[in-house]
Amino acid sequence: MNNNDIEFKNELEDFEAFLESDFEPLQFANELLLATNGNDNPELDLATPIKKLRFDIDECDKRMSSIASSNYESLVANFSKIEGLQSILTDRMNPAVEQVNAPFKRIKQEIIEPYEEAVKLNNALKRIHLTLDLLRSASFFIFLIQQLEELQKPGARNAAEESGNKDLVRLAKLHVQIKQLYENAVLEKSKDVNILSIKLIRDYQPTETTRRAALISECSQILNKEFNHQSGINEKNQQLQTNLMALYILNKKEFFNVFDKATIVRQVNTAGGQLSRALQSPRNFTAIMSEVKEGAKEYFDKLEELLSVWHVFKENEDERISFLKEILLYYKENSLSDIFWSKLALKFKKNIAATMARGGPIAKNLRIYFEGLNNSISETFTSEYERELMLDALSLIGNK
Repeated sequence: MNNNDIEFKNELEDFEAFLESDFEPLQFANELLLATNGNDNPELDLATPIKKLRFDIDECDKRMSSIASSNYESLVANFSKIEGLQSILTDRMNPAVEQVNAPFKRIKQEIIEPYEEAVKLNNALKRIHLTLDLLRSASFFIFLIQQLEELQKPGARNAAEESGNKDLVRLAKLHVQIKQLYENAVLEKSKDVNILSIKLIRDYQPTETTRRAALISECSQILNKEFNHQSGINEKNQQLQTNLMALYILNKKEFFNVFDKATIVRQVNTAGGQLSRALQSPRNFTAIMSEVKEGAKEYFDKLEELLSVWHVFKENEDERISFLKEILLYYKENSLSDIFWSKLALKFKKNIAATMARGGPIAKNLRIYFEGLNNSISETFTSEYERELMLDALSLIGNK
């Protein structure tokens, strides 16, 4: 530190508070007022602090003038040095900087700015593309809804029934398409644009769900009714065919459930009742068993023949398969008769077990006729599979 710096510092020694980096004017003014007025003074004196500040300002000006006068040569030398540096900056540095900046300006103009503009355009195109996708999806959605509404009209349904319910399959397909679209929309909720953002489509979902459930219920009831009579099991029964197809399309799980209850389980229950009566009257066992066998054969032969003629498309819409093959694949069996006899034998076995457990004259009578019952089964059934199932059930009599 030279003498001039020390002298300059001493000249401004009384003004150090103003030179602090964290100087706060408001805080300084507040402290000055408190120092001048004190805490107990009931009146606020502003004149005295103002006079003190003016005095300090005047004193500071005087000292600055004194410093400038006493350091004239140093100041002139510094100003000259500054001017020289400014001249160097202007004459040498600035042109060099301009020369360096020129390529960057060119890069900015020819690459960066076009790129930024391209990014903006690309973002705009993305938004347009998303909007077009949304409009396209919405248009298809609304088109399906309109078709569904047309087919759901009372007049349209009545006309369809008169023409053999040909539109029922179409109606089922529309329901499945719309259901799939809703499911896809739910999975895509995280995307920027979602079809469910459109109120019309979002609000229609409960309506579609309710109508689909009603249609499934309606098809199930009709199938239960039609399968209950052998006369209805024929190729000309369009109502049976279309409702089978519609239910298969709408809900495969419900289709197999309804088919099982309406055909196999119903026949098993009927035959099971007949065999229960046969257990109470062993003398009539052969006649009743023959009746059950012939009735089941007639029913399931007719049903299998019909189901082998009627076809349905698999989910991929490319493979056409008969209802019979599809049902047997579901059961993993070779024929509907095999399924029937398997379930009937199990039911028959349970009835025998319950009868033998109760004891009494019926159980005693069954033991007496046990050998004859076995012979009756062996003579009645030519199919080894069916014969073994029924003999296995009868074996409970001999084991008791």
